[in-house]
Formats: sequence, C-alpha cells, structure tokens
Amino acid sequence: MAISLEGASAKVDARAVLVAIPDKHPLIELANAIPWKTLMDQCVHDLKCTTPNGCWWTGRKINVRIHLAAYLLQKLYNLTDRATEYGIKDNGAYRLLCGFGIIKIWPAPDHTKIEEFRSRLSPETQRDLANSFAQVAVKFGFGDPSKADFDSTVQEANIAYPSDASLMAKLCGIVRKFVDYLKNHTRGILPDDLAVNMKMVKEYARSYFFMAKNVAIEKRREVFLDLLTVVKQQMRPVVDICKSLDPARVARLPWNIRRAYDQIRNQAWRYLLDVGHFTRTHTIKAGKILSLHASAVACIKKGKVGKDNEFGRVFQLGRIAGNFLFVLESTSLRMNDKSSLVPILDEHQKLFGEGELKSMSADKGYWSSKNLKTAAKRDVDDIGLQAPSNIKNTRILTTKELQVELRDRRAGIEPLIGHAKHGGQLGKSRMKSDAATLAAGYGSILGFNLRQLIRHPGGKIRKAA
Repeated sequence: MAISLEGASAKVDARAVLVAIPDKHPLIELANAIPWKTLMDQCVHDLKCTTPNGCWWTGRKINVRIHLAAYLLQKLYNLTDRATEYGIKDNGAYRLLCGFGIIKIWPAPDHTKIEEFRSRLSPETQRDLANSFAQVAVKFGFGDPSKADFDSTVQEANIAYPSDASLMAKLCGIVRKFVDYLKNHTRGILPDDLAVNMKMVKEYARSYFFMAKNVAIEKRREVFLDLLTVVKQQMRPVVDICKSLDPARVARLPWNIRRAYDQIRNQAWRYLLDVGHFTRTHTIKAGKILSLHASAVACIKKGKVGKDNEFGRVFQLGRIAGNFLFVLESTSLRMNDKSSLVPILDEHQKLFGEGELKSMSADKGYWSSKNLKTAAKRDVDDIGLQAPSNIKNTRILTTKELQVELRDRRAGIEPLIGHAKHGGQLGKSRMKSDAATLAAGYGSILGFNLRQLIRHPGGKIRKAA
C-alpha cells in the first residue's frame, strides 16, 4: 500500500462546502413520513398553556416546526441540548429535517431554546408523540397491531443510592449552607452561637461507613443510632427557626437558599422520624423519603440478578409485530402488572382501533382469571397469559403448543426494552425533577420508534392477512 503525507502541515481555512443529501437518506425519508401537522397540533396546546403571563399571541414567535424537529432529533440520537444545537448547525441532513428550505426565515435554534421547548411539553404530550409513531408504523405497513406483547420495566431516578447514613450527612450539609447564608446576609434571625458541626457529623458518619463487614449487627445498629442522635441535635434548632420565618422574608432569598429552606422545613424532620422508626422496628416505614430532590421514587424489587433493589418508577410497555413499542400512561410509581393489563389493552384499542388485537402474550405477573376473561371478551383469539404452576382450572388455557409459541414470542420484547434503555433515558434518567424524569422515559420510547422507522426500507407495505 502506498503512503501519502499530503496536508500534514497545512492549515484549515473557513470556506463554503456543498454537500448533496440524497432522496434516500434515512432522515429525508423520515421527514416525509412524519405527520407534522398532527404532531404540531399536539404540541401547540402545551405551548399556549405554559407562557409566563398567559399571552401566547404576543412577543417573539416560536417556530414549532423547527423546534419539534430538533426535539425528535434529540430523542432519535439521545443528544444533549448543546449537541443538538451543534448538529443542526453542522449537519445538512439535520437541517433538512428541521425545515431548512421550507420555512422562509430559518434560524438554527439555540440550545437554551431547545431545552425550553422540551420543558414546555407536558409528559403526557411526550407520551402521545411516542405512541403516534407506532401508529405511523402501522400506516406505512411496518407494524402489525394484531399481535401484541406486554411487559414492564423500571426507570431508575437520577439519585444516589439512598442509604440513610449518606442522606443524613447530605441533609446536614444543606442545613449548614442555609445557616451560613443567613449569618452572612441577615441580622437578628439566628442566634450568634448557632452553628452546624459538620466535622462531628462526618466523624460519626465515617465510623459507620468504614465499619468492618464482620461486625455484629447489634454494634452496627448502635453506631447508626449514635449518628442519628447527633444529626437530630444539629438540626433541631434550625428546623424550628425555619418554621418561624416570615414568608415575605423567605421570598427575598436566592432560589438555591429557598430550595434549601423548603427541604429543611418540609422534609428534614419527617425524614429523621422515618429513620427513627427504622431504628426501633428494623423495618422501613411506608412512604419513607428516598431522595431530597426527587419525590416520585419507589423501591422496586423485581428479583433480577444484580439488581435486588431499583429506585425509580415502573413503565408498562406494549410491542406490536414489526418491533414497535407503545407506552401506557404512568399513573403510579409501581404500576402493578396484574392491574395494568386491562388499561394497556384499552390503550391498544385507542391507538389502533377496536377489534384489531387478535393475539397477545404477557408473563406470569399479568396472570389473573379476570384478565383472561377480559381478553376473551374482546375477541382476542390467541391469549398467551403465562399461568403460575399452581392453578387448578387449566381448561381455560390454550393448547400447550400455542402456549410455547406465545411464550417464546413474548420473550422478544426483552431485547427491545434493552435497546430503548440503551438509546435513551429509560434505563436511568439524567433529569432532576420528577416531571422531567417521567417525560424522559416516554421520550426513550419515542427515540426507539424513530430508530425503528428509519431502519425500514421506504415503500414497504404489509400484506393484508
């Protein structure tokens, strides 16, 4: 092989570069398949309801077509806001998807506006957008809604592992920040001798953190109780002061100090009481606080190897033939499998029409005779609800050969969930707020469906059964 060293010492100059984007480019085909008018109508309602003063018809206009396309690109490739901005400015195919050449005055959106547009879309609207692309797949013949499989998965919240020792030390750090600010910027609110002894708190915390694994459980509980006692002593006077502060004075505090004030006033003592309940009974109190910045977090136990406890929320997913996903509205953190089957059947009917579902399957978690009868009443021919081994009435089940076939088909949803997690935030969210975390889970399904759409050859039509 010959070797050329041309250009090793040359400098790069700015110049115009003409790049031809072919008609068969995946993003061009995707742009022509997207029902822009329908999707934009879904977004407009949220944009009208989230203006600062409620006057959406005044001020600078927002081009929904550009920002919606930027949002889709972000979910398609799992990009950050800045990466989305740079991609639209530098990539010709990204520009065409975002309406370059269609919109008369076409500005590339700034990353701050990309974030603002996404934040103004409610989680429910983002779920509707995700499910809309499953409908698009059916319209073009890429998906077949007559066959569906159901499963659930856990989205972990953007929190550290919620050990009580770590949370108590973190809470004391928040209290010290609040006390230091008031001492430096106000007068007459705090006693002169009030201070948070973080050095002592950390010493007790370290004595618990670095305790040997073979130490007796009684000794561990004793050291943990000492840590709780010290934290209570440091926090009690600050909690009392927060409850007596004038709301007008609190409103004048900086936003980060107000957030610390809210956490101390509303969460601190309740959390410490929950920890005290654990020290007395050695059981976790229902509804115990698991994070100081995220409240929509539950401890999920699915019995997975290496994931004994997962902290987040459960999503209920459905797969139609052709490997496209749709997601049920997350009405609770745990979204119990057994009680979610009928709602997800209703969601399938809402998206694809009544009587379309002819074959369905789900694992043992969805099993109940009520769910089986409900599916039969909806004229589902092949019902693949995996039954526990201890049921007595086996006459209501399908043949063993069909059970095996549907069970094997249902297993196909597992890798799809893995792909949705790997290409989005369904595995673990990057967001801080509860609403943004929920929306990020829905957005992962949207991104997965978009990636599936661009993998299908254009013009493929599903043959009628």
